[in-house]
Amino acid sequence: MGLVRQSAHNALTLVGEPPPQAIWRQGLDSVLVSQLISGSATMGATPRGDQRRLEIEGLRTVAALLVASYHIWFNRVSGGVDVFFVITGFLITLTLAGHIRRNDRIAPVAYLGRLARRIWPGAALVLLAVLAMTVTIAPEPLRPRNFAETLASALYLENWFLSINAVDYLNAQDPHTPVQHFWAMSLQGQFYVIWLLVAVGAWWAARRLRSSFRVVFAILIAAVAVSSFVWSLWHTAAQQPAAYFSTTTRLWEFGVGALIALAGSRIVLRGTPAAIASWVGLVGLVTCGIVLPVGGAFPGTAALWPVACAALLLISSRSNERAWAATRVLALRPFVWLGGMAFGIYLWHWPVLVGYRYLRGEQAQPGWLAGSVMIAAAIVLAILTHYAVERRVTGGWHSQRARASIASVLIASWVAISASAGAGLVQAERLAAEASMESTTIAAAAGHCFGVGATDHAGDCDDIVETLPLVPDRAALLSDTGGAYACYTPSDSDVLRTCTFGSGGTRVALIGNSHAAMFSPGLADRVDELGWTLDVMVGNGCVWAAVRASDSSLSPRCATRLLQTEDRLFGVGYDLVIFAGGRGSASATADEIRSIALNWESLQQTGARVLVLEDNPRIGQAGRDCILAATEASLRSGDCDVTRVDGLAIVDRYAAAAAVNGDVAIVPTVDLYCHDDVCPATIGGVIVYRDEHHVTATYTASTIDTVVERIDAALAGSGR
Repeated sequence: MGLVRQSAHNALTLVGEPPPQAIWRQGLDSVLVSQLISGSATMGATPRGDQRRLEIEGLRTVAALLVASYHIWFNRVSGGVDVFFVITGFLITLTLAGHIRRNDRIAPVAYLGRLARRIWPGAALVLLAVLAMTVTIAPEPLRPRNFAETLASALYLENWFLSINAVDYLNAQDPHTPVQHFWAMSLQGQFYVIWLLVAVGAWWAARRLRSSFRVVFAILIAAVAVSSFVWSLWHTAAQQPAAYFSTTTRLWEFGVGALIALAGSRIVLRGTPAAIASWVGLVGLVTCGIVLPVGGAFPGTAALWPVACAALLLISSRSNERAWAATRVLALRPFVWLGGMAFGIYLWHWPVLVGYRYLRGEQAQPGWLAGSVMIAAAIVLAILTHYAVERRVTGGWHSQRARASIASVLIASWVAISASAGAGLVQAERLAAEASMESTTIAAAAGHCFGVGATDHAGDCDDIVETLPLVPDRAALLSDTGGAYACYTPSDSDVLRTCTFGSGGTRVALIGNSHAAMFSPGLADRVDELGWTLDVMVGNGCVWAAVRASDSSLSPRCATRLLQTEDRLFGVGYDLVIFAGGRGSASATADEIRSIALNWESLQQTGARVLVLEDNPRIGQAGRDCILAATEASLRSGDCDVTRVDGLAIVDRYAAAAAVNGDVAIVPTVDLYCHDDVCPATIGGVIVYRDEHHVTATYTASTIDTVVERIDAALAGSGR
């Protein structure tokens, strides 16, 4: 125990915390705890030396292991990160309040510098490892996204990168990157700056008002926390994927810890109440990820659970501690020691997991043995990082020359990592652009054998196709959308985005999801020859016909978009309305299919023809993982092909509804993707899919002529 206390004292002096006897003048027990992802410690005096709050270090251990375990074995959120946020708010508030109490001022450079030298060394080592993974074992199609997110992580903007892309349905299907967990690091870094500004504002206001800094600081923090919580409730309900990563929806969690810190002994529990509260907090934290629908509910009211658990443990004093209290378990020496590695465990567990998936496939779910090895590897890497890197940086801060040298190394490493990630991203985008131009050249060389054309000339095309590289190039695979989503309404929008092409006499509307959007460039290019005026109304979910604006279960955003769609469909006077993308993530029920057919009847009463483009098959996660990891040779040999039965397992609801309606023309397309009993991964030298169900723009372009011919034939055959 003496060694632990001495280490805590050393860490205390390194981060510039107030001296032990001055942490909480209100009499709360002392604290020995490292911050979430920074490892800094705060310690204060207690009535007796055996009452040090080592249990908070143990709490960090539990939170870190929960995060790793839930990610590795259950692919779920645990609530552990929320506990880290509360602890960080608690500690940083004590730090800033201590600056004011001792010096009547805050030194921003010293404050941020101390945090940087605690946070950055371990983070830099992990980012370097991720860059190495990216250029060695990461599938080539995933490298551009890896470089982009590594750069965002180095700049402490990863949470905003993910928040923006979380609402981009087109990116939502992408596999996880090895730095996705840096969203919490980025958010915490932003919190440090925000809290510094709040503290400076409180200091200035307190001087002007001749009031207590702690009181003003508490009022400002409460205002920030309440505003953040209210915003979190609204933003989570309206746009949960983006809200999950947002700084503004998470500040209240830091605020809870901050207010506990400023309240001091006014809200402390002791004795039996403290013991009960500690067990409620610990058990609640462990079960949070099991009980709550954490993936789709955070950070709204669901986040109250882990935040409350952390708060209960923070206010559970060890004064007059009961022998059966959870705080006593958390204060055991192994938990306390491992708490000093919690930062590293958090940093390393995710790259280890993603590396495993790179080698085994994105959908690979580790068993208990493999998962245990991963957690052990994360712990070992965390220990090595702590002793070989972090302690050398913090322990060498004694002389001016040493400080200058360490600062130079930290800055140089940050510049090098940012520059390397940026250069990798630029290179990947350059290769993608070159690959796009190369596709045009290869298409010309392949002639009628390119893409879907090869299915009509199979015997003649084999030799031609084999001599040409597969397109799109692997580096450009995920981005091969061909501008199809330039006119696309995202899920979070309540404004329908409509684009009009051509000025012909036949008014046509294209309705559907992202699959329908893939046909929009090809159809738009042919409006003049078809004599169409084409309105494209495609978006993420919330597609008319599948649902109507009158459906009471819809969100306000979706209902508003559907009203706008109905105004156009029933007000413009369309001659033809094309629906595409009916094969969703699950087959529709018989009632849903009948509802779609009835909705089309109401549209047909306006005089419009209704036509369905049969949807493409879905290859699932296994097919996607195979395409991402396969070599060109294995793709050509059919290693990633799926059976027709599997590809068409989900019923195309639009095709089914067309059969019920009877007056709706159907354009068959399945034969463009499947032949005999197989749906190949490559056709005519073109990779068909860019993820588990989206077709590449390169292959879609090869089908447009056939699709247009079949549209004409279907309309002629319908007699309408």
